[in-house]
Amino acid sequence: MTHEDQNRRSLPTWFFALGTLALSIGFLWFASDFLIPLTIAGLLFILSSALVDKIQSTKILGWSPPAFLAQILGTALIIGTVLVLGSIVSSSADEIQNALPMYRERLQDLLEKLESLMGARVLDAGRNAVQNVDLGAWIAAIAGQFGGALSMLILVTLYLVFLGSERAAWVEKMPRLFTTDEGAQRARKVLQRISLGVKQYMWVNAVTSAMSGVVAFAIFTWVDLDFASLLALIVFLAGFIPNIGAFIGIALPSLLALIQFDSLTPFLIVLFGYGAADQFISNVVQPSMQGRSLNLSTFMVMVSLTFWATLWGGIGAFLAIPMMVVTMVICAEIPAIRWIAVLLSRDGRLPGEQTSDDHE
Repeated sequence: MTHEDQNRRSLPTWFFALGTLALSIGFLWFASDFLIPLTIAGLLFILSSALVDKIQSTKILGWSPPAFLAQILGTALIIGTVLVLGSIVSSSADEIQNALPMYRERLQDLLEKLESLMGARVLDAGRNAVQNVDLGAWIAAIAGQFGGALSMLILVTLYLVFLGSERAAWVEKMPRLFTTDEGAQRARKVLQRISLGVKQYMWVNAVTSAMSGVVAFAIFTWVDLDFASLLALIVFLAGFIPNIGAFIGIALPSLLALIQFDSLTPFLIVLFGYGAADQFISNVVQPSMQGRSLNLSTFMVMVSLTFWATLWGGIGAFLAIPMMVVTMVICAEIPAIRWIAVLLSRDGRLPGEQTSDDHE
């Protein structure tokens, strides 16, 4: 067989790969309303599984909760937390609507104070920008976002309830999708690696983000910052967004404090007080809890963040790391696309290879 014949045979394979990639991205884009709640429910289910494992491993006077009780407690805690977060978002809608006119006035006052420092041109441009803000459109957009979030919250809760009730059944039937014992064992191994990687990421980030949220709420309430509960919730969620999440969690409350108060003291307390606490949690507490690294390339984390944020918006940024872990583990088990897993890793060592090294 000549080299030209080999190229002709390989050409349909490349076209097939590119076509599959295009169709997959198109499906992710057009089916986002269906896939996003399902993906969130899956990740919360994995987080509840991690919580169930923690509850089962807890011993009180030598007694540990049985599996069914741990399952009920873990699922109830996750669903209860989701409902509480949803109520915070819902109750903040009216506060935001009533506060927007006041914040527009505060922005105008702030621009006037900056006139002596930056000149009248900057003041006029800033004032025109503030006056051109369509508060009605803002309020309608915010109300629409809240309405969509509440609808998604209900759907995610229903998914999570039924997934929790069938947890054992799903664990047993997934390997049965394969006709051979070898395929079933391989599927069980892949699912176990995905579960361990995502569990590790979700559990550590949930705990450390909750710590950041509690500290943020205490500081925001102390300085009497508006929307303290909602901002603490944003801090909690931003903890799951790699690299830029910490910046969002500090910048947004600091900017709000700068606009709300005449004095710079609350702004400095939020910026440096909460900022220092967040850095301590991120650089000291989280690494000590993380233990074994997920071995993800920082550059590819940013690529994944951009990709999923482009497809699914802010929720995509929240889901970027878990989806990256799933992608790397699956690609590591398929020889034809193993190179993708190598690119996603930090040092080229894949999950299975790390496990074998650790045993040696």
